[in-house]
Amino acid sequence: MKSKIYDIQMELIHKNIPVTVDTIKNKILGGEERKRMLVPIFQDHNNKIKELVGKEYAPGTLKRYKTSLKHTIDFLAWKYKISDIEIDKINHAFITDYEFYLRSVRNCANNTAVKYIKNFSKIIKICLANN
Repeated sequence: MKSKIYDIQMELIHKNIPVTVDTIKNKILGGEERKRMLVPIFQDHNNKIKELVGKEYAPGTLKRYKTSLKHTIDFLAWKYKISDIEIDKINHAFITDYEFYLRSVRNCANNTAVKYIKNFSKIIKICLANN
């Protein structure tokens, strides 16, 4: 058993996957690790903003985040032909392509594109803070 755990640990290290009790347990038991997807996290954030409209946020803020989510979903369909993406697949190239999409396909002005990227950045920061 120790040998099997060591082999799994080495496999996880080589794949740059965090070595945790849960990841090792899932590998041993054959369970699939829960995938974290962008759209549900973004939607959860928007739901929290909705609950705080009038208390901490203005209605315009919620509208901007909803529009940002819509643009993100449209970008995923335009660029990758998918409806959602795993958080760990988002990299610098993804973000630069997203900015290009906002400026070219969506025809957003500079300040508008920057605000949507800033909104997207907040979602990514939430993901990073929660591993």
